[in-house]
Amino acid sequence: MIRKAASRPNRYAVLTADIVGSRNIAEFRRRRDQKLTPVSKAHIKEKLVVSPYAVTAWDEFQTIISKPAHAPTVILDLRRYFHPMKLWIGIGIGEVSEPYKRPVNVFSGGAAFERARKAMDFLKGKSNRQRSTFIVSDVELFDAVANTLYYLHDTLIKGISSKQWHTINIRLQTRSQEHAARKLLLDESTVSRSLKRGFYWQIKETKEAMQRLINAYF
Repeated sequence: MIRKAASRPNRYAVLTADIVGSRNIAEFRRRRDQKLTPVSKAHIKEKLVVSPYAVTAWDEFQTIISKPAHAPTVILDLRRYFHPMKLWIGIGIGEVSEPYKRPVNVFSGGAAFERARKAMDFLKGKSNRQRSTFIVSDVELFDAVANTLYYLHDTLIKGISSKQWHTINIRLQTRSQEHAARKLLLDESTVSRSLKRGFYWQIKETKEAMQRLINAYF
């Protein structure tokens, strides 16, 4: 039985993302901002993050997620909106000082930022075994389970094509396979096959399982 960690003040998830191979992407700054600006606005509107994403380096950006349990939704959104760009995503869970001052990389700090940096350093290291998501908290068992789930998840999504991501995006937007088929001008069986080949159900289950796991611990 999982025992939920004692309630603590200012528990947030800090996300640091790095766009892999940015030097090889033509007009990178423009393309980065074309993707980052709308997702930042959407996440602010949905109250998934406490402030806009801050570009902290040429190919790196950062934000504070309003609740740790929102992290799986944010991770999935970044993966699908930034495709075909590849992202390393490091998550640190813990306390944050001054979370609502902007930009977060100037005014905020705390254990969650330190852990997000530790997660990113791991992803960039030689021992990451091709992972693209890593989480660091102060609960060892949680980290072991969460990172195993994301290791499997990241292995699956590497094989998703642009066409399959498009179908997944429409399915998520419409919240119905029937409505997705109508919008895509396809029959439902074709949409179903595309979703299955694109591991849609595994992606959905991973997000939901991670939300439950985070809620159980934090």
